[in-house]
Amino acid sequence: MPNTAITKLQPYFEKMSRLKQLLSILNFDVETKAPAKGMEKENDLIAFYSAEYARIAKDREFIALVKEAEELGGLNDAEALNIEDLLDEIHLMEKLPIETYIEWEKDTSKCIEMWRKAKRASDWSMVKPYFEKLVANKKKEAVLLAKPGQKTLYDAFLSTYEKGQLESDIDAVFGPLKEFLIANLPAVLERQSKIHFKPLDDHPKHEQEDLAYDALKAIDYELDRGALGEVEHPFSDNIARDDCRVTTHYHIDDWRCSLYSILHEGGHAIQFQNWSDYEFDNHVDGRASAALCETHSRFYENLIGRSKEFASILLPICQKDLGGELKNMDVDDFYHLVNKVERSLVRTEADEYTYCLHIILRYELERDLINGKLSIDELPAEWNAKYKEYLGIEVPSDAKGILQDVHWFQGSFGYFPSYALGNLYGAQIMAKMKEELDVSRLMSKGNLAPIKAWLRRKDFAYDYLDPKDWITKVTGKAMDPNYFISYIKEKFLG
Repeated sequence: MPNTAITKLQPYFEKMSRLKQLLSILNFDVETKAPAKGMEKENDLIAFYSAEYARIAKDREFIALVKEAEELGGLNDAEALNIEDLLDEIHLMEKLPIETYIEWEKDTSKCIEMWRKAKRASDWSMVKPYFEKLVANKKKEAVLLAKPGQKTLYDAFLSTYEKGQLESDIDAVFGPLKEFLIANLPAVLERQSKIHFKPLDDHPKHEQEDLAYDALKAIDYELDRGALGEVEHPFSDNIARDDCRVTTHYHIDDWRCSLYSILHEGGHAIQFQNWSDYEFDNHVDGRASAALCETHSRFYENLIGRSKEFASILLPICQKDLGGELKNMDVDDFYHLVNKVERSLVRTEADEYTYCLHIILRYELERDLINGKLSIDELPAEWNAKYKEYLGIEVPSDAKGILQDVHWFQGSFGYFPSYALGNLYGAQIMAKMKEELDVSRLMSKGNLAPIKAWLRRKDFAYDYLDPKDWITKVTGKAMDPNYFISYIKEKFLG
């Protein structure tokens, strides 16, 4: 017998989808094209439509139908998970006045705006008062989000991105990973010191933009269902079923930054472009946890994009679009160049080996900040101290230090662990894929269609599941960090 409440909820689902689409378009515009003087009005629009979305969770008929749908049962897997999430939203909005919600949204928009200005000026003090307000709001939100079994305020945020995960779970994985990476970094750098790296030429924006489009084509990103924008901090967004956009930032003095940003964001978008009709029709598109999304972006960026096999595909593209120092470069030199390991400051430009250290130190800082073990005043100095301890590098400025990422300034506490978890999941998925496909041959031929088809059929189709269920469905095993450690060990120390 059909669940009649689910049928009656469809108009609400459609309205929610349209509001999400509208908010995504507005956010994309703010990040890419909106003029400075128009920013305040556009942020007001975002706050307004965010409130419209939030009001749905306060609608009495909507609440009654969601609860009825749960009671009637007979739901498919996606419907059941959708109802579970909606009940969480309803319970949050029962505790949160809509006026407070709007105020918090405006505070967040203002903090993001001031972060952009502060980063350009490399001045932490410019954004600090706005960040203090945002953190105070987020701690109040954490109290409202808290569920049984969660032991800290940070657990509440972590579970919004990785459902069911606790900081104790993350600590258990990140502890040995950090130990391995720090202990072996000197040996990796010693090996790298024996490789000759040619200096990079400057390459203007228009050359790198050509490279961005060609790189997207090389990994099977569908340009007629997407768009490319330029931003301060690269991101991608699933705006609608056939509208999955990517962005990048061009560094004139290092073309690798934009290239691998494009492969990363393109990986996100390929996932979005290949969600099944089942996921869209049941309104669980976008339910994928943050780590699931980072799995696929890091998969295309590193496991494919920095592989020896795919170097033979990327090098001719780079030679065509950039020329310069790449004109007479061979594949081996190119492979070493895009896999150069160094003690670097900026997460988005970090090599594959040290990247997780950038994530782990951010996780430790945001965990302690939200849990009250670290004050906002102490945050910049602690950031600098961890960079010295973990990566052996001095932080010269706020722009290359605490201001480099937007995540904290948009209130995304609990997101950073997802990047490292994505590395771990990706290595495990690649191992499973290699049991069924000749992945090395496909990459060396630039034929990524079978890889995308495998992901669409055996991975993307289950992205709506909770993380622990998803990785077991895809690989037949629970998440095991040793796949990634073995991969890194073989690549950089083997």
